[in-house]
Amino acid sequence: MISHAECGKTWTGLRRSHCPACHETFNSESAADKHRVGKYGIDRRCLPPAEAGLIPTEQPWGTCWQAPGGDLRFTDTADAA
Repeated sequence: MISHAECGKTWTGLRRSHCPACHETFNSESAADKHRVGKYGIDRRCLPPAEAGLIPTEQPWGTCWQAPGGDLRFTDTADAA
């Protein structure tokens, strides 16, 4: 179990990403990147994950946000075709 010292949220899985600004947990770095908008150093901020097109999945340790559909990085493209 991994935990964030500042907010106390916990999660499992090394592929997960936890936002240090809004303290939401995402199933991947790419999902986390979708919720960050604006220019670095100017107006960079978090969007609510649902506004970024992400969907919540309930895990034993809490909510994890992800993109809709499967993660194609772990799908055999021959089977998907």
